[in-house]
Amino acid sequence: MTIPDAYEERYAAKLWSLLPEHHRAADSETIDAAGPLQELLTRIGWSVADVRRSIDRLWEDQSIETADSWVIPYLADLLATRLVPAMDARGQRLDVFNTISYRRAKGTVQLLERLANDVTGYDVRVIEFFRALGRTRHGLDPAIGRPADSADPVGARRLQQLERLTGPRTGTPAGGWADLRDTLGATLVGTAFDEYHHHADVRIGRGDFGWYSIPKAGFFLWRTVSLGVDRATPVPVAGCAGHYSFDPTGRLIPLFLAARRGANDYGESWLPVPLWQLPTPLTEPLWEAILDSADPFHADAADTWPLSLSVRPAAGGAPLDVGQVRVWPEVGRFQVLPGGPADVEAGYHHGLFSRIGAGPYDRRRPGIRRAVDPLPRSRIEGGSAIALPGAVAALSGQGTVIVGDGRTLSATADVPAIRDVAIRAEDGERAVIRAAGGAEWAFTGDGGRLRLEGLLVSGTDIVLRGDFTEVVISCCTLDPGGSGALHTPPVVWDSAVDGRELVASTLWIEGTIDSLVIDRSITGPIRTRTTGLVDRLTATDSVIQGLPTELAGDLDGLRDADSIVSALRFGRDPLSAWLAGQLDAATSAAVAAHDENTPVSSATAALVTTALQGIVDGPLIWDAARFHERTLSAATLDAVASPPADAAALRALNRLLLAEAFPSGLADAALALDAGLTQLDRCTVLGRAYVHRLECSESILDDIAIVRDAQDGCVRFSAWSTGSRLPRRYESVELAPGAPVMVSRRYGEWGYAQLSDGADSAILSGNTSTTPTVLSGSRERSEMGVFCRDLASVKDRSLLIKAQEYLPVGVAPVLIHLPEADPVGELTRGRPWPPM
Repeated sequence: MTIPDAYEERYAAKLWSLLPEHHRAADSETIDAAGPLQELLTRIGWSVADVRRSIDRLWEDQSIETADSWVIPYLADLLATRLVPAMDARGQRLDVFNTISYRRAKGTVQLLERLANDVTGYDVRVIEFFRALGRTRHGLDPAIGRPADSADPVGARRLQQLERLTGPRTGTPAGGWADLRDTLGATLVGTAFDEYHHHADVRIGRGDFGWYSIPKAGFFLWRTVSLGVDRATPVPVAGCAGHYSFDPTGRLIPLFLAARRGANDYGESWLPVPLWQLPTPLTEPLWEAILDSADPFHADAADTWPLSLSVRPAAGGAPLDVGQVRVWPEVGRFQVLPGGPADVEAGYHHGLFSRIGAGPYDRRRPGIRRAVDPLPRSRIEGGSAIALPGAVAALSGQGTVIVGDGRTLSATADVPAIRDVAIRAEDGERAVIRAAGGAEWAFTGDGGRLRLEGLLVSGTDIVLRGDFTEVVISCCTLDPGGSGALHTPPVVWDSAVDGRELVASTLWIEGTIDSLVIDRSITGPIRTRTTGLVDRLTATDSVIQGLPTELAGDLDGLRDADSIVSALRFGRDPLSAWLAGQLDAATSAAVAAHDENTPVSSATAALVTTALQGIVDGPLIWDAARFHERTLSAATLDAVASPPADAAALRALNRLLLAEAFPSGLADAALALDAGLTQLDRCTVLGRAYVHRLECSESILDDIAIVRDAQDGCVRFSAWSTGSRLPRRYESVELAPGAPVMVSRRYGEWGYAQLSDGADSAILSGNTSTTPTVLSGSRERSEMGVFCRDLASVKDRSLLIKAQEYLPVGVAPVLIHLPEADPVGELTRGRPWPPM
């Protein structure tokens, strides 16, 4: 808080009093009004006040604790400290403050871990790789010996472990042969806790290569955030009594350990961090070691239950004893053993690269004032089927509903006549809404504002009707669904453990919205239908995903039935007129009876779907004159130039032609908006996009994007897919559609939408002034896409700069990002799954 010192008024009055009286009198005809001369002296007085304050602070500016922010670089120069861009003003102040203590401990593992944590904010473990080299021991090495031969075998073994003469898990001697009998020790190969020894690797240290060599130090960085859920409603597994999934949507997700290492642990009390204090996936061998009371790790790791995961009675009370529950952590399932309660709640941790979507975290943003809740406010608890409908019924067009915990709400209620309504989770909580499949949650605007915040919505679409001035969806997850692409036909969607299909929750716009804001959210498709209109869509720090909903060549239904049926009825362009001419008499009659801009009956929609499927199954529908008013992608135009002879491929091409010709009505897409401006800032779009105008910055368009008005807008510092039709591009790169640049595209996995370390190898071309890159191609040289604001690449470069100051002479740093294994492939490959 700034204390008023009245310096501006004081010096303005002082300067005015020093002016001769006749000049003051001539300055203004009115006594109370300031003339131009007095106004000039008042402005000069402001500058004099700034100079006086600077003089007053000369003494404070000599100390880093009290200096102004602009002084910090000058103090850093005095100490020859290299400030790095990964640090904000507070971080740079601490960097200068700690410079002397850093230099006193220069070259030690303790200092390197502390430095890496200060620069990046990640959990860190530093390994001197020369200690992991296999070698022949010589006479100057300390003898290892056998603990059993000593008077105190337990103490002797502990001393060997502390001196790093033997591995704490496997007992492998330093530089010697690997002991493979310990399961957990064997699974830790290639990690920061690897107890085995390796041949020298003289390659430059990058990624998984070039680690083991004398002049290399490995910085293992845990970048993934471990998010803790304290109360969740587990989903029962169909056909397995007493079995549940931790995840409230019924997914099988890898569990994480809670991060337990604090910033103070890098100081004078530093010790090498044990595995169970890090935000890492909880594997089956690690969980078994934690449960083993005879294990040497047990005393320190015993509180993993209930700190990292727990199961408790739904009625309340203490967590169940760990012996009453069997857990499969790699797939996020558990079993309540016979004798336990029939109704339970779960607490667990899951991983994500950043705090986006619905989650138990602080949703406030620095420097941005939080939206004020409209009155009246009501608070409900999760776990009830009637709580949300009852609270919504009491809104009367204005008010706030706050969900107090993370237990699942299983029913929704439409919200009519919205003037100012907010539905949000309690601060630091996640509200879960899992309704029956096929339902719709409708919000009808009356020219007002709607805000949804902190909600995880699964199993239901959200429909916006009426007129809205503004709709804000902040820190929400509209379940993007689960793709069955790895399954065999006719499976399209993955299934939850209770048998429900993990269908995407679509945001349908049927009304008129002046401003639709998507902030730090994960959503399914965003689409318009039945005269829906968004004047401006602004998405920031978000993932928008649209998965395929049908197999190639199939037309399972109409997305926007009104637009298709109206196009067939009026035939306003050559393609629509031609398609209308292919309809049979019954379908033509149903189309003629439809009123434009109204919902289409299910009977008419079924007739039109069947008729269009017949056209798709026939010969190639392409004709240049027929499609000349339609915007097609470059890839599709190339395909029709040499049509396939295979019948299945021809069906798929026909289906693609109709989808691109009528994107709102027939295409699977992440974005399908017929009009308005779409503005994407630091977003990742997984799926096709069909928009009218586009402003795209620091984003990733993972599939083909077609912009109807390509003369307006810009795509800058972004990645786009081959075949897209876009406005002018600046400092952007080209990728193949669906290129393998991400750790995972499946929602629920810790690597969801995260760029892999080898993403730059997938770049096809770029119009950049420097080397084309996705990992550091944003405006601030961070990675493109949804995690741009986390500055991962900037932190890596900053750490390398600082490490040069404090590493021993001749030692090179190797940055290793964790977790680095594929969350499904590596964590579950070869492991026994729980019974289904």
